[in-house]
Amino acid sequence: MIENNMSYEGFKEYFWEQLKNTLSEGIELQEQNCLKNNDLQVEMLTCKEEGKNLTPRIRTREFYDLYCQQGMKTAVEVAIEILGDRRKVDVHKVIEPWEVMKSGVNVEVINYEWNQERLKKEKMVYEKILDLAIVFTVNLREDKDFKMTITSGLLEQWKITKDELISVAYENFAKADYAIISYEDVMEQLLGLRIESELCVLLNRSKPRGASGMLRIDLLQDLADKKESDLLILPSSVNEVLLLAEEDNILDMDSVKKMVEDINRDYVDEEERLSDNIYTYKRKTGKISIWNSEEMKCE
Repeated sequence: MIENNMSYEGFKEYFWEQLKNTLSEGIELQEQNCLKNNDLQVEMLTCKEEGKNLTPRIRTREFYDLYCQQGMKTAVEVAIEILGDRRKVDVHKVIEPWEVMKSGVNVEVINYEWNQERLKKEKMVYEKILDLAIVFTVNLREDKDFKMTITSGLLEQWKITKDELISVAYENFAKADYAIISYEDVMEQLLGLRIESELCVLLNRSKPRGASGMLRIDLLQDLADKKESDLLILPSSVNEVLLLAEEDNILDMDSVKKMVEDINRDYVDEEERLSDNIYTYKRKTGKISIWNSEEMKCE
C-alpha cells in the first residue's frame, strides 16, 4: 500500500506509471511545462490519441495535493476521468469567423512586468496601462466554459486590426456583469459571518478574472460619489480588487502598501497575483493612478 507521504518527485513517477497502466493502448502520455500567468512554468500532463485533437490537460501539482488529501487511488481515478474527455473537433467550428465570435470577446488585466515572457512568447494582443497589461480573450463556441487569449495570429485569421478588436472588447466590457459588493456581504456569503468593514469588493458576478473591473470608471465614480471621497484600489488578485474610500482609511498609505505586499506573498497563490502596487481613483478627474510613496502623491 502506498502511503500519502510520498515526495512530489516520487509521486510523479508512481502517478505516471498508474496512469499508463490504466489508460487504453494507443494512448501516449505527455508531460509539458506550460507558461501561465505571472510567467510561471506549470507542469502538466496530457495524453495523445490518434484521430483526437482536443485533449484536456491536468496540473500535476494539483493532483499531488489531491493524493496527499485523499490517496493515490482517488488521484488516479479523477485524472483518468478528466483525461478521458478526448475529442475530434473541427477547428473551424472552435474558432469561427470574427462576426460570429466577437460577442464573446472579453477584457482581462495581468501584471505587465511579471508577464514579459508570456506576452512575447504567446504574441498576445495587449495594451499597457499603469503597471498592468490589458489582454483580450474570447469564449470558444465549442464549449462556453473555455476561452482563449487573443494573439496577433488570431487577428490575422479574423482579418481584423488591433483597433477593431479593442473597440469591440470595450463595448462588451461596458455591458459585462461587474458589480461592487460590500465586504460584509461577501464574508457573510462565504463564511456565514457578518464582519464589519468599510471595504468593498469589485468583481465580475458571472466569471472569474474580474479584477479588470477596476477599469470600469462608471462603477468607480458611482461609489466615489456615494462616499464623497477619492478611492483606494487594492489589488486582491486577478479575480477581484478591494475598494476603500480614502476618507475611511485609518492607516497611512505606506502601511496599506505593505499590507498588500504581505498578503500577496503570504496568502495569494503566485499565479493569481495582480500587483504589489496600490492605486487611487480621483473623483474629480475620473483618473486611476499608481500611488507613489516617495512623492506622497499619484504618478
